Amino acid sequence: MSNLYFTFAFNIFGKYYARKRIDYFGLRYNLMKNRMDLAYDAYLSGALLSSIICSVVALVGFNIIITLLGVPDIKATRLTFPAWTAPYIAYKPIVIAIIGSILLMGLVFLVVYKTFMLYPAIMAGDRKRNIDTMLPYAVNYMSAMSGAGVLPVELFRSLANNSLYGQVSVEFRFLVRDLEVLGYDLVTAMKSLSATTPSMMLQDFLQGAVTVVTSGGQVETYFQIKADQYIVENRQNQKEFLETLGLLGETYVTAFVAGPLFLIVVMSIMSIMGSAQMVFLYLIIYALIPIGSIMYVVLISSLTPEA
Repeated sequence: MSNLYFTFAFNIFGKYYARKRIDYFGLRYNLMKNRMDLAYDAYLSGALLSSIICSVVALVGFNIIITLLGVPDIKATRLTFPAWTAPYIAYKPIVIAIIGSILLMGLVFLVVYKTFMLYPAIMAGDRKRNIDTMLPYAVNYMSAMSGAGVLPVELFRSLANNSLYGQVSVEFRFLVRDLEVLGYDLVTAMKSLSATTPSMMLQDFLQGAVTVVTSGGQVETYFQIKADQYIVENRQNQKEFLETLGLLGETYVTAFVAGPLFLIVVMSIMSIMGSAQMVFLYLIIYALIPIGSIMYVVLISSLTPEA
């Protein structure tokens, strides 16, 4: 969504959220960690407007469907329609349509709004993973540049302009912005970046760099030590990831290849003998295997370090 959309939403709902700054501290922090160029009240206004629009669209779609297909018939029982509702049984389709519309609108509104609330935290977590993956190589680059006699400020500027290091470069662009635009000194800029980065690994690196700079230590030596440390840790993490991937592969073969095949054979034989219903076979083929495979794809994608 463009900023124009959020600006339009802010003009409608901005006053409501402007008074709730303290209540949304976590959201504001996640927006900052995600480097989203939006104020929290504009983002929440966009979330509310999107939820209302999606609810209305769902309502219109639901009414079109029931107009074309009709309202599903629900048999009157003591649980669904007690005896006192007998005089009003003729209005059953209208009541079902109204209740269904209200429930659908509420559900769609809640899902869309909660998705907007969780999105910054999810994206910040994705950025954290990218930063942690690329930081060992970025620190190695800084160590080489420092060994060549490049000053820390020029070093950080060079890293910020090098898109090869992904989100690490994005983080250091904000450090350069604080230095060149906001007029911060190097220590203050590093402290500011340390407080807003989603990566604990980068935060630890910056805090150590602040200590070295303020105490008059050798920045070149610090970079070299951290580069060696991160390279060792990165190799260990990759080894652990490969072991985890092997375990997940074995689990997948057992749970979603061999297991379903065994169940399919058993169900087929039992259905031929007339002692089993085909619906369970359909559930295994069209629900269990596809949904399980998708879950494994998402799981492995979330665990895989980004290149």
